Amino acid sequence: MYGVFIEVDASESQIPEAREELRQNIAPAARAAGARAGYWLAPHGHHGVAVVVFDSEEEARKMATQLTPGENAGVPGVTFRTVEVSEVLAAL
Repeated sequence: MYGVFIEVDASESQIPEAREELRQNIAPAARAAGARAGYWLAPHGHHGVAVVVFDSEEEARKMATQLTPGENAGVPGVTFRTVEVSEVLAAL
């Protein structure tokens, strides 16, 4: 398994809109792309974190190529900070 580690910077005023976009579009799109699990953590201050898990490195890298640090994350005021693909070493 491989995970895509994602950090975003979010404007405080955009967090409600970002949560709605996450539920309605982003999480379902990750599932459609083959994600086996995804965890989007509530932001602390202006910083959000997510991990999306795929069966293969190829699937994880395919998703990661669509998320570019410094670019908008699909909601005004939300920008990708970090996008990294790593092997999952253990899971519960």
